[in-house]
Amino acid sequence: MSDWLVGKKAVANALGVSVSTLKRYLKLYPDFPANRRGGTIYVSPEALAAWVEHRTFKKCPTCGIALPA
Repeated sequence: MSDWLVGKKAVANALGVSVSTLKRYLKLYPDFPANRRGGTIYVSPEALAAWVEHRTFKKCPTCGIALPA
């Protein structure tokens, strides 16, 4: 697990989003590839890349943030 992303901040940085946006993703998308131990999340970079690749992203018309559809 040494090459995994550990913690919400690391995962958010890898996605290029804020921690609050990552928390929203974790609530909205049950297929998000996060493993949890207590309050810490662990994400494989390969699984995260695959999840992003298979998601369709759309831009928010108000703020311009890319959101998974």
